[in-house]
Amino acid sequence: MPCAVVCSDEFGPLARAESQVLGISDLPLIAIPHPLAGNDAALVKLKAAAIVDEIERALTDSIELLSERYEGRFLQLTERRLARGAMCIDDVCAVDGALNASLLSAASK
Repeated sequence: MPCAVVCSDEFGPLARAESQVLGISDLPLIAIPHPLAGNDAALVKLKAAAIVDEIERALTDSIELLSERYEGRFLQLTERRLARGAMCIDDVCAVDGALNASLLSAASK
């Protein structure tokens, strides 16, 4: 039965770690921009509309294609985030300068 998990990008690394533990490392994880809580209905609709096509593909594409597309998703995020205070989805990252400064300060003590 086709399935996919929609989670906010903030929780993508946790979802991937859980899917690996459960033996489904290629589970389609579809990120919606974080946060959702506190967003008005119009913003939630816009965020949802942005991922509708990906959800449809995740539910209709072949298992082989899905495995290729999703198996590594969020792995780099977890590694880079832990190492450098970066927020990433695959190869695209935004670095949190304040977090990096805190990490560097703590490391120098």
